[in-house]
Amino acid sequence: MNRKRTGLTALSAVALAGLVAVGGVVPTAAGASAAESQEACETPILAEADQAAEVLAEDAEAFTEAAAVNGKSTAGLSAVARQDDTLWLDECGMAFYRDPVHTAPDAHGTESAQASAGETALRPLSETFELESRPGSQRTIYLDFLGETVVDSAWAPGATIVAAPYTIDADTSTFSDAERREIQAVWQAVAEDYAPFNVNVTTKEPAPGAIERTSSADLVYGTRAVISADPGGLQTNCGCGGVAYGGVFSRSGDHEYYQPAWVFTKGVGTGGKNIAEAASHEVGHNFGLGHDGTPTSGYSPGSAPWAPIMGVGYYEPITQWSRGEYGGANNTQDDLAIIANGAPLMTDDHGDLAAPTALAPGASANGLISTRADTDAFRFTGAGATTVAVAPADGFPNLDVSLSIRDQAGTVVATVDPAAGKISGSVASGLAAVWTGTLPAEGATYTATIDGVGTGDPLTAGKYSDYASLGRYQVSLTTGTVQPPTDPLTITAGTPAAGVVGTPYSADLAEAAGGVAPYAFSATGLPAGLALDSATGVATGVPTAAGAFDVSVSVSDSALSGAGTTVRIVVNPAATPAVVVAPQSVDAKVGKFKSVALTATGGTGTYVWSVGSGTVPAGMALSSTGVLSGTPTQAGTFTFGAKATSGTASAVGTVTVKVTRTGKATSSQSGWYSFLQWAWADSSSWETSSAWTTSSRSSSSFSTIWYRTFTLTSR
Repeated sequence: MNRKRTGLTALSAVALAGLVAVGGVVPTAAGASAAESQEACETPILAEADQAAEVLAEDAEAFTEAAAVNGKSTAGLSAVARQDDTLWLDECGMAFYRDPVHTAPDAHGTESAQASAGETALRPLSETFELESRPGSQRTIYLDFLGETVVDSAWAPGATIVAAPYTIDADTSTFSDAERREIQAVWQAVAEDYAPFNVNVTTKEPAPGAIERTSSADLVYGTRAVISADPGGLQTNCGCGGVAYGGVFSRSGDHEYYQPAWVFTKGVGTGGKNIAEAASHEVGHNFGLGHDGTPTSGYSPGSAPWAPIMGVGYYEPITQWSRGEYGGANNTQDDLAIIANGAPLMTDDHGDLAAPTALAPGASANGLISTRADTDAFRFTGAGATTVAVAPADGFPNLDVSLSIRDQAGTVVATVDPAAGKISGSVASGLAAVWTGTLPAEGATYTATIDGVGTGDPLTAGKYSDYASLGRYQVSLTTGTVQPPTDPLTITAGTPAAGVVGTPYSADLAEAAGGVAPYAFSATGLPAGLALDSATGVATGVPTAAGAFDVSVSVSDSALSGAGTTVRIVVNPAATPAVVVAPQSVDAKVGKFKSVALTATGGTGTYVWSVGSGTVPAGMALSSTGVLSGTPTQAGTFTFGAKATSGTASAVGTVTVKVTRTGKATSSQSGWYSFLQWAWADSSSWETSSAWTTSSRSSSSFSTIWYRTFTLTSR
């Protein structure tokens, strides 16, 4: 059994004894420098964290500055502050939310954590800390139950917060089976909330760099939601259920400073439903979502069986993202569009009526409804008693399924859409759909279409639209045996070569034989950037993400028989470009300071410089950051090799430095000279300038004597 991780022994590494009672921000720890305590701003706007509404009322100038810090207009931030007293501003003016505790029953072992074959079904308990909803994604939401040590963050500038591991039984040394089941229930629910988006919801500790965003060019980043009872006394001092900064999911540069989002089990309980609702909610703030409230409450509790995730989702079994369609909504943010700014929506995984996916008898397929316009179609051939069953993902599904059956002519023969209802605060009814029928013994072909639907006009209490009826599902077919052709249709998996991110790719995924040609191929689970040619079974495109992808390939023939197989496509990361250091020239003067940054291309974009050959001019030096600087002491032309190293690659380029003298000595000479006599001054050591007078002593063309003044200047 895995041991829990605490980071430091007990909770006393830094006790944070001086937590500010009015906010989630703590003062500088003893011994921390001013720079450490003000990482996010050079000059604090406020003396201490305060409610945004209080700042608006008491210090209009500071409020206006805070609006600019958060990228909002003063009017826009004012509107939110007036209706939401959970919005706070820290000393730097950054907005964060302090969400209250709740009073919902703290149930354990809920009906949500039942095992099935779905993509987010309960897994073996030994895999509890290996769960990933979308491995290979560039975005990550890490559900951190292991305990965490957070150093010098916006929650405690210059100090350390030690978060104890999640626990139900107060034993922080191991995770019990009951705790593992609740952790998996949390993952099921949060993974389903974010299923429409290309983001990996995981309980597996991410690799370095998977969360922090170092610059706008860094496309691999995410957020961490730490689940702990009362880390460093944060919950005791705020009296809240969770806290998170707003709009920091895609923030670059100081991204890590505003991590993590916190869920306090002391404030929301230790049950899977409660923690999941709080975690999705706090991460929603990180994406930039505000609260879904009403004219009388900052949080809408919805109405059975539905509630908005950014309202209060603890008490209803169906919680979804919202755009303020319910009665009395005070927030019309388009939640899906805002989240998609940080984690893009998934592309469609199954075809529509024009290109349905083949579903073989006795088989099942996993799918995703990613937008309200997404309808997935599956073609099947059956005989006798036939059942098509569609079930949304385990946990706390967001998808309300409608199933339609069409005959071969495309006529709808049945539509199944049970009424959704509330069994308990964590269990809903009517979200799945099952169709049964009796088909001719000789076999018949039909198409099943799956859609995410609502229950009616969302202005009516308890009703919701299809806006966020999205998520994973599993469709299965049970039917009798159709007499196969003499040579039954078979499919043989190919052995696709590995691809490389950003490089054109083509591979034959499978070969079909038997049955009645021509064949129609389809596939699910292809790497992003690839598409399948339905006529040939060849996948082509340009992969955009690395990983190992298990692709389900199906084929059907003109007699509508079907067969399927699975192939694995490995996509390797793009190779790092070679480092190139082009020849560079530098002009300098003896005795004058010179500084110039050398340049290179390729590699990872970060370089360590050194002298690869020769020597730099006397008085100058090359720094590891590529700056050639110093005061030359000797004139001349000097050449050396500058070496740039990026990762394991390096290159040497020629740098030529021309050093000339800076001071010039001058001398003047005047007198009467013949035309040829002043040539003595024109030597390699002097520059000459002269002026002839307008009079002369002789007019002979060869013996004219001129009065001339020379000015001699050293070169």
